[in-house]
Amino acid sequence: MKQCEPWQKDFFQALTLPLRGSSRKATELHPSDEGHSVEFFSIAEKWIKPNQVLSAAERLELYHRQYWYRILDSLAEDFPVLRKMSGDQVFWDLIEQYLLTRPSQSFTLRHLGEGFAVFLSKSEILNNQQRRWFEAIARIEYAYMESFEALQSALPQAADLENKMIGIQRHVRLLHLPVPADLCVDWEDFAPAYHCPHESVSVAIWRRPSGSSGIVRIPNEEACFLSALAGGVFLTEFFTQLPEPHPEAAQVSSWFADWQARGWLCIKGEQGLNAFDIDEPWQEKQAMSSQAMSFPQP
Repeated sequence: MKQCEPWQKDFFQALTLPLRGSSRKATELHPSDEGHSVEFFSIAEKWIKPNQVLSAAERLELYHRQYWYRILDSLAEDFPVLRKMSGDQVFWDLIEQYLLTRPSQSFTLRHLGEGFAVFLSKSEILNNQQRRWFEAIARIEYAYMESFEALQSALPQAADLENKMIGIQRHVRLLHLPVPADLCVDWEDFAPAYHCPHESVSVAIWRRPSGSSGIVRIPNEEACFLSALAGGVFLTEFFTQLPEPHPEAAQVSSWFADWQARGWLCIKGEQGLNAFDIDEPWQEKQAMSSQAMSFPQP
């Protein structure tokens, strides 16, 4: 990969410096009269020429402002449930601190929130209860985006279950959460969490044929079974190697019927068609905007 030129490194360094002064007034961030650092002005003077209207620093400020406006709005749109649960003041503090500690690392905004859940689990802005719940919420909301753009493999027919390697579609995301954060989509604020049992749950998130996202809570035993299938197995061999005690045949049959009905199963190594655009093969949309996904409806 070609290395960045020195001016590119400096320019990006300037963009990721904190938003200052009047530029903050058009955002939801706390106002501040603090001006730019010496580093910002130094980069501007080093690489940017002034014109008849704007100084070098003012020209750099235009790019700096638009960078921050875009990533702030993008990340906020990616985590609507988290915003509702944390409240605007805490949410924007979290957003700013995250972006300062982990600037954009991809050409696409789609990956901007990739490390947000881990950041929330350690944030000093939150208390212990908030860390557990907000991390789980962020994991769910980021999984929606991963699910939306994941590759579609071929769907198995009944005969394929006997002689082909069967796995789980890439758009199926299995999450083991320390708290039942899937409930938060229906809450108006975070208050119910103080009375809700802090029990771990397993959920599956997937892309429906319509393109919308689905989420369902599943028993831990079923989640373990799904995880074992994820890498791909020949079912005739798989069932003979199950350790005891294993689920009853009727239970497994019921699970498979549900998975097949939801489009979770796949033939490993065989590319399928986009379920909601069957005219063209599905291509993973690495350059997709982070907002190009559908959230589940209550």
